[in-house]
Amino acid sequence: QGRKIEELEEKISRLQSSVSQLRVLNDIAVSSGKAADVDQILNLIVQKSVKAIEAEQGAILLVTKNKNRQFKTYVRQDDTSSLKRNYHIGMNITGWVLEHKKPLVIEDLSGDERFSPTEDEKRDIKSVLCVPIWFEGDIIGLMTLINKKNEKSFSENDITLFSIISVQAGQLIRNLELQRKAFQEKKETEKLQELDRLKTNFFTNISHEFRTPLTLILGMAKQILEDKERTRINELAEVIFRNGAKLKNLTNQILDLSRIEAGQMQLRTSPQNVIPVIKSIVSSFQSLAGTKKIALNFSPYKEKLILYFDRDKMEKIISNLLSNAIKFTPEGGRVKVEVSGNSDSEVRLKKNEGYQEFAEIVVSDSGIGISKEQLKKIFDRFYQADNKNSKTSEGTGIGLSLTRELVELHKGKISVESEEGKGTAFSILFPIGKEHLLPEQIIENDKDIISDQITDEKDIIRIPASNSKSLKSEDFKNIDPDFTSGNRFKKPGLLVIEDNHDLRKYINDILQSFYKVTEASDGKEGLKRAFDGVPDLIISDIMMPELDGMDLCRELKSDTRTSHIPLILLTAKSATSDKIEGLESGADDYIVKPFEADELKARIKNLLRQRERIHKHFQKFGFLVDESEISSIDQDFLKQTLAIINERLPDTGFSVEILAKELAVSRSLLHKKLVALVGESPSDLIRRIRLNKAAKLVEQNTGNISEIALEVGFSNPSYFT
Repeated sequence: QGRKIEELEEKISRLQSSVSQLRVLNDIAVSSGKAADVDQILNLIVQKSVKAIEAEQGAILLVTKNKNRQFKTYVRQDDTSSLKRNYHIGMNITGWVLEHKKPLVIEDLSGDERFSPTEDEKRDIKSVLCVPIWFEGDIIGLMTLINKKNEKSFSENDITLFSIISVQAGQLIRNLELQRKAFQEKKETEKLQELDRLKTNFFTNISHEFRTPLTLILGMAKQILEDKERTRINELAEVIFRNGAKLKNLTNQILDLSRIEAGQMQLRTSPQNVIPVIKSIVSSFQSLAGTKKIALNFSPYKEKLILYFDRDKMEKIISNLLSNAIKFTPEGGRVKVEVSGNSDSEVRLKKNEGYQEFAEIVVSDSGIGISKEQLKKIFDRFYQADNKNSKTSEGTGIGLSLTRELVELHKGKISVESEEGKGTAFSILFPIGKEHLLPEQIIENDKDIISDQITDEKDIIRIPASNSKSLKSEDFKNIDPDFTSGNRFKKPGLLVIEDNHDLRKYINDILQSFYKVTEASDGKEGLKRAFDGVPDLIISDIMMPELDGMDLCRELKSDTRTSHIPLILLTAKSATSDKIEGLESGADDYIVKPFEADELKARIKNLLRQRERIHKHFQKFGFLVDESEISSIDQDFLKQTLAIINERLPDTGFSVEILAKELAVSRSLLHKKLVALVGESPSDLIRRIRLNKAAKLVEQNTGNISEIALEVGFSNPSYFT
């Protein structure tokens, strides 16, 4: 009986030990799940192991690929231990475990002849437990425990538990490493995808930048060839020159970036007075600023500031910043260029043990500003801020990137501060002196010193500003009746929405002989003019400020006032997916730049003729119109109009005013809408429906003329005479 009790107690003890082991393993697993990296997991495992097995000190040694440092060590010891923290298993013991690939228990380190401990280790270390950490058949590290508290050596249960923990440790380490690898691969994939997106946007934008000037150059050249009297050569040549200069500047930017990436961009600096150089650049932008009624000011703190710089690159830096500032500043705003240096407002930055003096150039504006998220990427290659309020057709995402590269080539610094809705300020710091430059970057002799010389005007490409005046919103308040649909004896009205002034004027020139053309310089202005004037056809660019062409198209096609108007999208985006997106947004046609003038004329004529076919179809068959030819909104509008007219047909007091009221539209809009859709005014439509109904009733002999006239809403039978 006593032996059975002993066996039962032994089983209970083993069971309790197993439960205790499971608790330890579960505790490690749960705690490890919250760990962020391998270091946290290993420190946690060592801590839990020391506590569970009641050792004085524990360590994990991970095998590394570094020949000079075979192990990466994590040490943890009990709070009551007197062991020095640098005490852990010597290389000879770890080597034994690695060689034999099995756990090692040392009950008395000082008496074990296999190892040669130091005197300190003989004195302080009594017992050692060392087990390998396995993962998929390989030893990836070792776990050690030193000195079993209150006992001479580690027990079999300790060895079993520690061995299980080592297996768990191997799995946790590898799982976390796999997670980290997967995370890194995901980040790399995301970076590649982002780079691919940026490059795609870049090539789309660069295509737009090339196609618009090419459209103008080719179109104007053709007009010159066809102009036998040569009456407009100077005007057309000016447009060709202006857009040729744009292409040249754009090409130069791309080539400059290519040279910088290849390390072939050479810096050729000389000591020059930077003030007149910047002043001349600012002056060249006065005409452009004037067209937008922007106040452009230059404020140097003094008339002479000598810097070592490459004048060609300085012009590109200032020109890029000024171009951006003017482009993103609304009418009536301001752009300011300020220069300070080492006298009244010197800028000094710490450089190693001394200080470096800088001249500061600030280009600020009162424009739309840049969001904090976009500000971080503003100097990134190919990056363009995707902002509906700032979107423009003129931009590639390389201008600011190139500017930064050119500034840094001078060992300078560029930074930006911005607040949405208030403006942006770019600050450039140029080092004063020449100590920061290499000898081969300096050209310094009597001929090259330009201290007070004004920049040669011929070195700056001036793009002539057109004298043509485009219509403004205030000019559009009193709509000329010729613009509206329905006047068959007048030219059809066209609305051209394009932010490029030259292209807008070119389209006007080639169409004004056949149509009454009104212009809008951006999507927002175009939307207002479409609602106010209800033209016969709209031509719109896609990439525009304020409101892009896709969104403009969706708004026009979803509004009853304008849903019937044919719309042609004019763009440089030539991909099939872009065309599909444009057509799905509601566009009736899609023309890719560069385009032929004759092609544009033919597309316009086809769309207007299509409307005429719809009119004839309606007048012949009533409302049995092919649904593919008009939008669902217009279908519903016509059905509702017909239903109201038929319902109120016997009412002799039924009028256009009542019809407009029941349709919840103004009388003028009702007139424009019905004339555009069916080719008839509301009064003509009501009269024709009454007459058609009366004709059927007469054929059916349903009553005399007077009775039939009253039944269809005619108070006077004279309509039938």
